[in-house]
Amino acid sequence: MTVTVFVPGYGGPVRGVERWRMAVAARTLSAHGGGRLVVSGHGGEAERLAALAPAGADIFIETTARSTFENVERSLPLLLEAEQLAVASDHFHRRRVAEYLRALAPNVLTRVVDPEYGWREGWWVDAGGAVYESLLLVRRAAMRMPNHGSHRPGSM
Repeated sequence: MTVTVFVPGYGGPVRGVERWRMAVAARTLSAHGGGRLVVSGHGGEAERLAALAPAGADIFIETTARSTFENVERSLPLLLEAEQLAVASDHFHRRRVAEYLRALAPNVLTRVVDPEYGWREGWWVDAGGAVYESLLLVRRAAMRMPNHGSHRPGSM
């Protein structure tokens, strides 16, 4: 069974993350005997990922998505076609992708498989992903807090 490997863009400053994601994508394709790469991201993200793809890879490039949700939403037609779907990203980012898939196309979740990487080569990306996802949770919680007005020192 062939695999579609979905590689969401990375807009951060550490280009090693892009190289790592594409190395995971290449190992995953190899482990499944081939398949298709779907790379997504704006501002050159998708193009940088595509440039790192294995020679001769069947690749689809989506260049307009500005967030993980848009990566999933705009790549969905190709993800729906997948016999098996792997997401080449860190553990926590994959969980967020799964949440978006659950909302947009829950039937795809039954075809999701783990990407090919071990903790030794991916610990630093998983650790960074954990920190990033934690910051997102804090930000979302802060945005839900009611605004009780400003408090000036010395006033009640």
